[in-house]
Amino acid sequence: MSNRHKYAFNGVRFFENAREHMERNDFPRIPIGTIGGVDGWYLTIRQTVQNNVTYYCPYIAKPGPNPKIKIRYRFVFLREDGSWFSAWEGYEYLIPGFDYRGAGKRVESLLNEENGYLTNGGITIEYGFQFEGILSWNDIWTFNFHDRLFDCEKEKNMITFYKDTEENGMRFFHCHKQLLAHHSSYFDLDPDENDMIEINDEYIDWFDDFLQIAHGVRGITELDFIETLDYALDYKLSNVIQILDQTIKYNMWSSKFLLADAIYFGLEHWMADFLREQETSKELARRLGKKESQENVRRNDEEMCQAVF
Repeated sequence: MSNRHKYAFNGVRFFENAREHMERNDFPRIPIGTIGGVDGWYLTIRQTVQNNVTYYCPYIAKPGPNPKIKIRYRFVFLREDGSWFSAWEGYEYLIPGFDYRGAGKRVESLLNEENGYLTNGGITIEYGFQFEGILSWNDIWTFNFHDRLFDCEKEKNMITFYKDTEENGMRFFHCHKQLLAHHSSYFDLDPDENDMIEINDEYIDWFDDFLQIAHGVRGITELDFIETLDYALDYKLSNVIQILDQTIKYNMWSSKFLLADAIYFGLEHWMADFLREQETSKELARRLGKKESQENVRRNDEEMCQAVF
């Protein structure tokens, strides 16, 4: 089996009438779909000239802007019998506004029928693509949970979270099982299979953000803070709660956070800072005046309050 099957996006594409397209340098763009949550990617062949030698190279590209991406790739010119001389594989950073070009072959090599690269006058390209990381709008490298993991069918190392939504149909989030299983007893995983877990929450707009934090990516906003805490509590990921607990005190909007929420999620760092800021026990009593806050106070939270006052 070809190594292309290790990649989340892979295939074999045939470009017919190669001689005519070489003369005009106008090979068609063959769509390959959405990769890494980014639409519009396509495969083509383009001409390049180096040291007065003409080459034709496979390209992956998309119209319009794209984020900076860490890509794992494979390009192969297939012969008529399905064999190849060498595969071009590796890693690359795809810079916004630029395409990625694989290794090319000389025009003489491709058109020489004895080399076997022409099949009924056309050229066949085998490809594999994997987007490993995406640079976010705030210059933070994030994981790609949109696509299946590299070589996951062999390694059986993947969890797929899924949800059938009314607006967008089935949504999938793919991640490595080792880290989540290490931090939580919630995940009873099969070492011999890729696991599927249905998302019980009705809304999943912030599920990707939750997985980013769970995998060590820093960067949280006021909008997704509570939702991320909810997911962390549901999946028993205390390490995520600790990260968020230590993060919130460095944000301007942390003053808007309610004491009842901090008590519910067990944000001990935030509560300790909050209690130190209360000048009197009356001020604390006012903050705890709501019935729901009183009901959510656990024994260790009561002890923390008593220690301050």
